[in-house]
Amino acid sequence: MAEITRNGAKGQTLNEYLTVMRQRYLAIDDGWNINPESPDGLAIAAWCEALANLDEGVIAAYHSADPNSAAGQQLDRIAAFAGIKRNKATFSTSTVIFKGVPATLIPFGTLVRNKITNTLWATDNNVTIDAGGSATVNVTCTTSGSQTANVGALTIIATPIGGITAVNNETSESPGRDIESDNAFRIRRNESVALPGSNQVDNMYAALVNIDSVKQARIYENDNGQVDENGVKEHSMAIFVDGGSVNDIINAIAAKKNPGCGLNKYNTFPNKITEDTKTPLGNPVSVTFFRPELVPIYVRVEISSNNKFDDENIKRAIVHYTTYGFDETKGFSKLGFRIGESVGAGRIFTPVNYIIADNGFVNSITIGKSWDETRGVVNVKFNQLGVFATENIEVVYV
Repeated sequence: MAEITRNGAKGQTLNEYLTVMRQRYLAIDDGWNINPESPDGLAIAAWCEALANLDEGVIAAYHSADPNSAAGQQLDRIAAFAGIKRNKATFSTSTVIFKGVPATLIPFGTLVRNKITNTLWATDNNVTIDAGGSATVNVTCTTSGSQTANVGALTIIATPIGGITAVNNETSESPGRDIESDNAFRIRRNESVALPGSNQVDNMYAALVNIDSVKQARIYENDNGQVDENGVKEHSMAIFVDGGSVNDIINAIAAKKNPGCGLNKYNTFPNKITEDTKTPLGNPVSVTFFRPELVPIYVRVEISSNNKFDDENIKRAIVHYTTYGFDETKGFSKLGFRIGESVGAGRIFTPVNYIIADNGFVNSITIGKSWDETRGVVNVKFNQLGVFATENIEVVYV
């Protein structure tokens, strides 16, 4: 039977149980017919299978108390001790520009359709066409997960409104995420143990990445007396957050920020958000953070094989890997590309090889900021985030 000792848990395999059980039967009568096809042989097999399953259950229960091996609901329970919950699926977001008659109201929830993927995107708030005949508003996809919207894809008005003549998105989407996987949740839990701590950068990061719908965060601290190489002001932090509601982010920063450290309120980094709020004890504070600039990455994959693979499956695997990392086995990155991280084509071989390695190989992978670029590395600035979409990936066979 399974044992739990100071060195861990140990059980017996099905073959080990079969060997012991057969020896004991033959010790009673060495002429006993216990061949596998005999009635007694079948009974021995059934008992041994049940015993081996019990051992596996005991060992699984033992390891489920370890956050590095727990999975599913048990991992949720372990993380709950630190006040951390698994992230639910999030929704892709983008910004669209409506054209039409001045003073026309576009209500909250107005739907726009993606002309390529047919997904629907709803406006986040009411907006009115200005005197120049346009109105800009954020939209959120109604389907969760990594739904894409390339520049110029959101052009169909799905909710007809009198006075509205056109709609378009001049920037790419910020992709959503599927429900958090065990590996991703495990990594975030390990990063979040500083949530109640006193180190400002660590506990602020932990607070930010545990906000609903936040996909990732990056904090740059400059504790020197001069502006650093990124343009971060002296004695300050620059906080970049992808996803999440503005109000939740502002409150999290206000709760964790220490006195005397600036937040680059007067910096000229793009996508700046500044609001006056109060700390949890009611002291006034001005909070500033930034959204990362999204950089669409275009990918060309050349495959050498006599077989034809499911190209859409390959594209989805690349998008998943660049967002979440590689969950299938150990030894590979468990994180996608992060804010401020340059994108290397070499990392993209991993998800493609996982699909095609049995019947072919990757001849080359090139990437760029447009179809015209063919690079091995796309340099991403400290405040940018490389994003991938299936429609920006081409698979060819050579």
